[in-house]
Amino acid sequence: MPVEFVCQRSDLARGIATVERAVSSRDSMPVLEGILIRAESDRLLLVATDLEMSIECYVPARVRQTGETVLGGKVLGQIARKLAGDEVVYTTEDNQTARIESGRSRFTVHTMDPEDFPTLPDVDEESMWRISQAQMRKMIRHTSFAAAADDSRPFLTGVFVEVEGDDICFVATDSSRLSHYKGKLIEPAKSATTGIVPVRSLTELMRLLEPDDESEVEFTVTPNQAVFCLAGVRVISRVIEGQFPDYRRVFPSEKPTQLRVGRQEFLDALERVSLIAKRNTPIVRIKVQEGLLSLTTNEAEIGQAFEEINVVQDGSDRETAYQARYLLDVLRAMDAEDVEMGLGEGLKQGSLRSVEDEAFTYIVMPVRVG
Repeated sequence: MPVEFVCQRSDLARGIATVERAVSSRDSMPVLEGILIRAESDRLLLVATDLEMSIECYVPARVRQTGETVLGGKVLGQIARKLAGDEVVYTTEDNQTARIESGRSRFTVHTMDPEDFPTLPDVDEESMWRISQAQMRKMIRHTSFAAAADDSRPFLTGVFVEVEGDDICFVATDSSRLSHYKGKLIEPAKSATTGIVPVRSLTELMRLLEPDDESEVEFTVTPNQAVFCLAGVRVISRVIEGQFPDYRRVFPSEKPTQLRVGRQEFLDALERVSLIAKRNTPIVRIKVQEGLLSLTTNEAEIGQAFEEINVVQDGSDRETAYQARYLLDVLRAMDAEDVEMGLGEGLKQGSLRSVEDEAFTYIVMPVRVG
């Protein structure tokens, strides 16, 4: 069936940029490398999916002939961004090609059969929860970096979402560190729910979220999928199967030595001592004594680095060691002025918190050094 519409080039380019991150890069199903365009009465629905994540976006348009078409996502995105005209005129031809016109530009591109494109999943919008987009951004930013990067334990490669009443927790761990953020829903959920959402899906969602407290996102997590709805945009993700570990067991049961330090000062010092590394981020020895924090790294084939920072200390003097990357990651994710670090005794876990935001907790395991 022929499809004809006219739309603003800027609107089309924005819509394609929104969905194209979900276009599949695998060759198993060529149609997944495309973007579905569904021309409705006064708008276009753009859809891309790799079967694990789908992104849908509405674009205003003057539709002359309703219907569906699929075009290669890469070429469509390149054309839409480079067109010189203000309007785009799209017409499908009978021989599985489409004509795209804008200004003095004319393109004829091959299309794919929309019947081969995966069916869009149904979503029960009555079970949606609401939260501010700013808080959702903060929760993703403060947790997703701590998830495991390898697939040997798939249930650790996502963020564990836990909802009960109006409480919502995001938790991520790779078994050497754990990041936990507790937020509030605008209205209580009807029932307690848990699920593991892939980090990639949340990262793409964060890219679309507004940084203000006025905008909201509606979302839900079911045993099969997670759905996030913004104005004119919907992100649908599979959920990861498996049992997420009991994260509450890793919170320190004893009060460790506490030290308060400026986040940026701590981050800068860690980045400098981390310059002494042959291949990977080094082990950093941390020693706090009489209000002075020292950081030391040692790489046999390169040399040594040493830094000192004044801190506010509460508790006994203590010495331990961590993978520097585990401290760098969390300090870069946080936006606090000051952080509070807890140093456990021996090989007991340490912690990092924001002085200004009690909703966030980061747990990190030390390493044994000779």
